[in-house]
Amino acid sequence: MTEPLPWSDVSRLGLALLVLSLCGCGGDLVGDGRGGRGDGSAPSGTEDGGVADAGTDAGGSGEDAGVDPPPPGTIPMFVAQGHGGRTTVSCDDGYTWVGNQSSDDALRCFEGIDCDHRFDAARGIIYGDGYFFATYGWGPPGGIERSRDGLTWETVREGTAFSGMSVGSDLVVAGSRFGEFSDDLGETWQAIGDPMLTQWNVRSSAFVPAAGGLFIMVADGPELTLSADAVSWWRPDTFPNTCGQGMHNKGSILYGNGAIVIVGGNGVACRSIDGGRNWTDHRFADSSDSDAVWTGSQFMVWGAGQRYSSTDGATWTATPTVPSGMRINAVAASDTGTLVAVSHRWLGWYEAQEFYRSEDGVNWTALPESNYVGSHPIWFIAFGHGATSDLCPAR
Repeated sequence: MTEPLPWSDVSRLGLALLVLSLCGCGGDLVGDGRGGRGDGSAPSGTEDGGVADAGTDAGGSGEDAGVDPPPPGTIPMFVAQGHGGRTTVSCDDGYTWVGNQSSDDALRCFEGIDCDHRFDAARGIIYGDGYFFATYGWGPPGGIERSRDGLTWETVREGTAFSGMSVGSDLVVAGSRFGEFSDDLGETWQAIGDPMLTQWNVRSSAFVPAAGGLFIMVADGPELTLSADAVSWWRPDTFPNTCGQGMHNKGSILYGNGAIVIVGGNGVACRSIDGGRNWTDHRFADSSDSDAVWTGSQFMVWGAGQRYSSTDGATWTATPTVPSGMRINAVAASDTGTLVAVSHRWLGWYEAQEFYRSEDGVNWTALPESNYVGSHPIWFIAFGHGATSDLCPAR
């Protein structure tokens, strides 16, 4: 599926890209771009190693090396992001969700309204350096917002359409073929270097604490690009064409036990144990529905009533969920291993929406309807340590 380029982008991309689009040699013009530059090649002699300020893609969890301690005066919390500019917060380990808000609470997504292509379409949320960062907009441009507590948000970038947020190595990066990065926690933004992609749409992005710290983006194709500083990007030596498939709506880039692991919706996990230079593919199912997470001891992903788990990203074990036949979509893990998730069914939101909690990813408990507000579709959940508030006091 391709998305139309926001009209506001045309002037920024300039005449050169318009000519390319007309001749068919520059890729589809879709709502994912800003403007890029630069060149890069794969570094040599790198080794896996942890770094501070490790961020993960939406749906991920804390890394297993080099993570800074929580900022003083903060508490652990999950923040969920949905279409229609929706956010809601759990600050009691996933038992209840509070502070539900959106750009239009009366909106009814996909009841005559395409919420996938709006200024307030959810495109990813991440925690790092004391802030939650969320990006919105696909097709029509949106923006980037940040929050200390998951409840009060400020816009730090407007007129953009990105795919995922990453935090690491003292940078915040908004994923796109023409993405942007900030070195001052979102106060100012500048264009990333040329990510060396031939396809237009970036589908997933993340930071992993491998090889000294890497920003990674997966694009259509599939294509993979990596960078240590968001300026110089390089391509891997090997990347099987089964990797990164099915990431239009779901896809995760994770790190654990010395392996970078990419999980798409096609039931294939791809891993690298040499800092992203070479990749191998490992099929675990015909398809999957959910985000993947790293719990601190294993990778997990879910589909069609099964939990698929692996300690190394290569060998996977399928375990039926309880209750049976569970279909979940947005998933996140806390730094203590608690898992939270939201139901995954077409038109399964509003009155039909369900929130879940689990300690092991197999046995799930549906929250009472009184413990959350059923509203717009939830696509991403981030775990972090946010500032206290009236709704989320210190405990």
